[in-house]
Amino acid sequence: MKVYINEARVDEVSELLSTIGPYRILELEEKLDPQFKALKKLSLAVGTGWASVYALLVSLISYKLLMRGEEWWECAASLISSRRKARPPYGLNEVVDDVLWFIDNCRGSILAREARKKRVQQVYIGSRKILEVLASNPEYFYSNAETIVKTLARTLGVEDWRKTVVFTAKMVYYAIRKPGDRRLVNIEIPIPVDTRVACASYSSMVVEASNYMEIVRNPRAAQEAWSRISKKTGIPVLNLDSLLWLTGWTPRDLSLEEARRKVEDILSNVMEKLVAREISQRLYVRRC
Repeated sequence: MKVYINEARVDEVSELLSTIGPYRILELEEKLDPQFKALKKLSLAVGTGWASVYALLVSLISYKLLMRGEEWWECAASLISSRRKARPPYGLNEVVDDVLWFIDNCRGSILAREARKKRVQQVYIGSRKILEVLASNPEYFYSNAETIVKTLARTLGVEDWRKTVVFTAKMVYYAIRKPGDRRLVNIEIPIPVDTRVACASYSSMVVEASNYMEIVRNPRAAQEAWSRISKKTGIPVLNLDSLLWLTGWTPRDLSLEEARRKVEDILSNVMEKLVAREISQRLYVRRC
């Protein structure tokens, strides 16, 4: 079956998510996203600039993990913070050494360890200027996120819509965004389509496919659908990704009714329960 956008559902889901809006999603990130909390822990330990560089490098090796994504980022934050408890790194050489050490010491990266190390070295050599700028001026990200993504893609020799590359933007954003900061990052990059975003795309029916794993293998329709939804709702792609990451696992791991109740519980952290219930009932309409 071909993977394609369901235009009617894009409009319906856009109208639905407009009810939430971007600022409630910022609250959800701070309250519920363990990845955001892990990067705040790292930022406190080493400073925002260095944390953004660690986040960038670890993002680029976040594939084929033998643990859940939230466990992976807690592993990174805990190990690197512990290694840096005496002082922040003196320079990029020490940051790279820390990430290589982390690869050897986190069980999530048992597979393809040498490939991960090679990728870190490749980015250190090919995108060093980006790393240096972020380390000294992490605010650079807010007006240059697209440049960062394109530079990394060019360095790695991959398309700039690939999941691991665009995921980097989200994690750098998490590293530099302080709790309570309500600035929006309206950047033209596609959403990183992992299994959660693919399941959300399938369950919400904004994308039609034979199953959600087909969307993982062919992500471009989902990326285009969520880009349209972002424009229609005013919710930046990075924040849409946060919402889908927090809720998109539910139609896969739970029955449809249980999934809706869980999504209602999640949204009730930032909005009235009755509104959260209506959104949860209308957003996810089939199991993955």
